[in-house]
Amino acid sequence: MRSYCIGLLVLAWIAALPLAAQTPPVPTPLTWEQVRQRFEQNNPTLLASKLNIDESRAQEITAYLRPNPNLALTADQLNPFSGGPPHSTFGSLLNVATVSYLHERQHKRELRLLSAQKATGIATSGQADLERNLLFSLRGAFVQTLQAKAVLRLANDNLAYFDHVLDVSRERYKAGDIAQVDLDRLELQRVQYESDVQHRAGRSGSPGIAARSVRIRRANSSSESADRKDSAPDALERPDSG
Repeated sequence: MRSYCIGLLVLAWIAALPLAAQTPPVPTPLTWEQVRQRFEQNNPTLLASKLNIDESRAQEITAYLRPNPNLALTADQLNPFSGGPPHSTFGSLLNVATVSYLHERQHKRELRLLSAQKATGIATSGQADLERNLLFSLRGAFVQTLQAKAVLRLANDNLAYFDHVLDVSRERYKAGDIAQVDLDRLELQRVQYESDVQHRAGRSGSPGIAARSVRIRRANSSSESADRKDSAPDALERPDSG
């Protein structure tokens, strides 16, 4: 009998393994620094802008290269045909060797290098401006998510408090302190609190969608975004799966 019970426990444990494997992991809160780090590592627009800077720096090297000298060998006066007076094929051969080199005057090579360096500076400035605009939009979505979480938590607290009020009202109704119509009016008001909770729960996912959309588009921000760069909230919680 004892071995039979142990066998049932083992079978129950084996059957529970797939359910345990399908349990979703508990979401962990993300700080602003973690969100920013993941954004900088995974945003394709930002990564492509950094590659443009490397490409401009490579063009600086090619812009300052000297031209290669040219060597040309020419063989003329070949007569492989047998007609006419007796002659050899290479009897009148004329050999010509030419060496040429392009000399750039008036500092053309230095000016070409300077132009490439200016292009690198423009690419660097554009990348910094792009990063500032994207981070400004990401920070806005970050703050909106925190705000939506706080409002949703407040709506749940209001619903829980109103449930206590309903419990007290039901006890008063049983004691004859209030009428049935008053109790029905209070229970009807609870629908407004439930609707508010559902509305806030739906809006809490919108900032997360906005944060993901920052990865594929360049946001337009105002000039005041640089002044707001150092003011950020402490932590961001991922939207609940429910």
